[in-house]
Amino acid sequence: HPVAAPLASHAPPSRLAFLVGPEGGLSDADVEQAQAAGFHSARLGPRVLRTETAPVVALAVAQQLWGDFA
Repeated sequence: HPVAAPLASHAPPSRLAFLVGPEGGLSDADVEQAQAAGFHSARLGPRVLRTETAPVVALAVAQQLWGDFA
């Protein structure tokens, strides 16, 4: 996989959707398909999060970085 930039390095988005991969991560084909659909790779840090907690953490980080989406 290409190295993803830290989430904080991305400009504030006008809309936001997260793709949370399965246990074991996304395949190269999954990443290529997501990027072709307009997703940008980002990382939340060095830890691997469980699929149950990753969306909550991602939303909390986005809220902290960019505030409310109107």
